[in-house]
Amino acid sequence: MCEGNSQAMVAKQFTIVQVVPEMDEGGVEGETLDFAVYLARHGHRSMVISGGGRLVRQLEESGVTHIHWRDIGSKSLRCLKYIRKLRCLLAREHVDVLHLRSRLPAWIGYVAWKGMNPLTRPALVTSFHGFYSVNSYSTIMTRGERVIAVSDTIRDHIISNYKVDPARIELIYGGYDTSAFDPARVSRDRVETVRRRWNLLESSVPVIMLPGRITGWKGQDVFVSALEQIKDLPYYALCVGDTEENPSFTKRLKEQIGAAHLEDRIRLVGHCDDMPAALLVADLVVSASSSQPEAFGKVAIEAMAMARPIIATRQGGSLETIRENETGWFVEPSDPDDLARCLRLALADRDRLTVVGREGQRWVQAHFTAQRMCEKTIGCYRRVLEEKEKRRTGQILSVVQMLPELDSGGVERGTLEIGRYLAEHGHRSLVISGGGRLVKQLEAEGSTHFDWDVGAKSPFTIRYVLPLRRLLQQEQVDVLHLRSRMPAWVGYLAWKSLPKKRRPVLVTTFHGFYSVNRYSAIMTKGEGIIAISRSIEQHIREAYRVKKDIRLIFRGVDKDIFDPHAVDPARVAHLRSGWGVNGAVPVVVLPGRLTRLKGQDVFVKALGLLKHAEYQALLIGDTEDNPGFTEELRELARQNGLEDRLSFVGYCDDMPAALLLADIVVSASSNEPEAFGRTTIEAMAMGKPVVATAHGGSMETVTPGLNGWLVRPGDPQDLARALDEALELPARRHSFGQAGRELVNHRFTMQQMCEETEAFYRELVGARRRKLVDSIARCPVETRG
Repeated sequence: MCEGNSQAMVAKQFTIVQVVPEMDEGGVEGETLDFAVYLARHGHRSMVISGGGRLVRQLEESGVTHIHWRDIGSKSLRCLKYIRKLRCLLAREHVDVLHLRSRLPAWIGYVAWKGMNPLTRPALVTSFHGFYSVNSYSTIMTRGERVIAVSDTIRDHIISNYKVDPARIELIYGGYDTSAFDPARVSRDRVETVRRRWNLLESSVPVIMLPGRITGWKGQDVFVSALEQIKDLPYYALCVGDTEENPSFTKRLKEQIGAAHLEDRIRLVGHCDDMPAALLVADLVVSASSSQPEAFGKVAIEAMAMARPIIATRQGGSLETIRENETGWFVEPSDPDDLARCLRLALADRDRLTVVGREGQRWVQAHFTAQRMCEKTIGCYRRVLEEKEKRRTGQILSVVQMLPELDSGGVERGTLEIGRYLAEHGHRSLVISGGGRLVKQLEAEGSTHFDWDVGAKSPFTIRYVLPLRRLLQQEQVDVLHLRSRMPAWVGYLAWKSLPKKRRPVLVTTFHGFYSVNRYSAIMTKGEGIIAISRSIEQHIREAYRVKKDIRLIFRGVDKDIFDPHAVDPARVAHLRSGWGVNGAVPVVVLPGRLTRLKGQDVFVKALGLLKHAEYQALLIGDTEDNPGFTEELRELARQNGLEDRLSFVGYCDDMPAALLLADIVVSASSNEPEAFGRTTIEAMAMGKPVVATAHGGSMETVTPGLNGWLVRPGDPQDLARALDEALELPARRHSFGQAGRELVNHRFTMQQMCEETEAFYRELVGARRRKLVDSIARCPVETRG
């Protein structure tokens, strides 16, 4: 193993390695050259690894170190020998950033980088230079700690086709070299040399140029077809690009030109070493890319830099670099008729070509220079290195939370709150679930959501193990937080399959009194176990004989939301009107999923036993979630003569207003105790008295005679007794509500919950890192390459 000593990650001067298949011609090579030279001129150590090519001499003359690995872009087993060589090079040279710009070298670079110590390896940056075919081979370009998209179109392509956190993607447009592509710096002799070489003797005949590799997707065949339609006009047409690179397509083009009898007007002039002068030869430049759009389109900006108007296909990056009817024109892809029409119109007004060319020059000077591209790339490097240092020292954490769905309920709300807290404090929050109502809010608050059905109780759920394993490695996750049993099995298997040094910290949260069996025992596998109440902590210890430390972290209320003073009275009035609430009588509310576990049936029976006749009761919960039980409750209400007093109001997305509407809030969970009882503390936060069943977490939040009433579980008579007392004593309801609010503000806030969870994460991650550092210190360091 070739590991180097750690180096200050945010040094003023960097050592940068860029890797490309070759340094011959093309947009990728041009950007690599421009940036490598910029680095060298600004005092950085600039290194490029490639299989060689025309541009190597220019690199080396500019102070860049070129490393010639002939097979680095070769799709054969020969390229595998470079994995160890690159790993040793990165360690030996104390490289700060490894920048991968093409798929095959990216695989070599990624495997080499992945085998290094996460604490000391360089930052990894990848650039998406094209619309790569969407497959597992191309996913390598998403593996960077930062992924550079060369246009907004490419950024959209990445997000649409790959599961990448948008925060990792940086938009950095390509740029042209202002010292080379400047008409004022190109001598008349250089231009005349190019004209003579290409036998352009009649200066009065307009010249149309299509620069680019001679390949089908660049559209030279479409160009020739269009030129055939305007053969009645005077022109010379030049296809500039290496004719030896794709001999079969070159041969086909020559045959097409011959069939059109245009050999004396259309010329395949081959590679050109002086493109600034070549562009000055042209009156009009064409980018005819058809079968595949340009990712950015460097030809277009170089043409505009030389004050030449451009015709391009209406797709891809060209839509971002060309301003229609101002700096050029668009035509439909693969449409020779449309291209012919546009060429005819453009050539009809030579003066207009000059005006459009000058406007294009001003446009690219302001937006698309190589200087601008290089400065933004260095800025990207600085940010990723700063983030890397913060992650190395534990200042920034990457946390994945897993749960079955994000619809409604305490587990889901807690996940959202932790996600928001992490994002607000500069951490990376990723959540995996089967989706639901709360996904939109989750993403708006800064988390990345992965829509995986990890809660399905089916053997097929196991299919997510490998994708999760890849995700944990790719995103360099620090904490994997499992919040429910089925997702926990998926998460645990993925986690267990990783090498110990590559595993994130595993955290599990016991959100309920799960049935005691092997299936539920998965929740005890966390390196850190969170219990949301003392009752749950006791359950874990007694049922599973757990000896390890269990961290008690009570659930919390968001005081910015659950605050009586923060609720606009109009919101309460809206619910009152929509639910038909009579303001003249006390309102008794039971919020929660309509399920037997929540005890709505006990509540309805208790209402039928009340002595106090003046009240209105509301069941808040999705009536479609459990239709069989809902119908049973409706029948029970009819049997007890409660049709005019009890309303099934359905799901509510404004619980603070709903609780403020209530006079008494009930938690009637009977068959199974509340693990904590979030509804109870939310009601308290809104200054409302609560009636809760005397088991589970409610015993830790409700104190009889102080902030509410406790009743025997599953006992309608005892619940009716407490409700009668509450209805008869409004002054006590008020005092209990105030006491409950004080208790929540002191002990049960979301801020406390999030801070304690983050502290637990940091404690576990810190212990893991100390072990890793100790293990590295005990291992000999091999620096030979």
